[in-house]
Amino acid sequence: MSTIQHLVFCLFLSAAGPVAAAELAVLIYDGKGVAIPEAVVTLLPQRLDDAAVARSRMPLRQTVDQRNETFIPHVTLLARGGHVVFANSDATRHHVYSFSAARAFALVLAPGESSEPVSFERNGVVAIGCNIHDRMVAYVYVSDVPWGALSNKDGRAVFSDPPKGTYLARVWHPRMRPGRPEPSQTVALADGASSISFTLELLPDRSHRHDRECVRY
Repeated sequence: MSTIQHLVFCLFLSAAGPVAAAELAVLIYDGKGVAIPEAVVTLLPQRLDDAAVARSRMPLRQTVDQRNETFIPHVTLLARGGHVVFANSDATRHHVYSFSAARAFALVLAPGESSEPVSFERNGVVAIGCNIHDRMVAYVYVSDVPWGALSNKDGRAVFSDPPKGTYLARVWHPRMRPGRPEPSQTVALADGASSISFTLELLPDRSHRHDRECVRY
């Protein structure tokens, strides 16, 4: 290929570059205006046949550790068909289990052990506990939507790469009352940055007290 042909080819690739992306910030608060961390935000495009959103940006492989008799992270986001490895960094044995409809399993981990990858083939919230330490609870949120993110300590989840268009934004949090539909709203993304907010009604924080209602997802 000559130098001129190479330049023309590069110009063609530049002109046919990726679909323009927009940025969306989702802000999540409780009824008192306090920021809510660890909320799952998903974006579902209204045009499901759009090739630009055909590939999921959700993680396909995650690790959930157990340290100081605590699951870390508390909430894990996973693409449908993905895998989670459970690690035990404690000096005590853990019996990890779930009775959730989306994925039921049980495994025992000695100190320092890690599990084989556990697959999650169905959408839904998988509540996880330890049969030895009842106060230990974690959640795996499984979805096949193209975009998902967790809110940070400031209650903020940011999406930096969705193409311009119309999306349905949904929010879930482990302290939402089980069985209720996920709050949602439609958002149109154009050039530049956009933001939307959700106000959630949450159950009391039971992070230091086990309650079987926490695993009824």
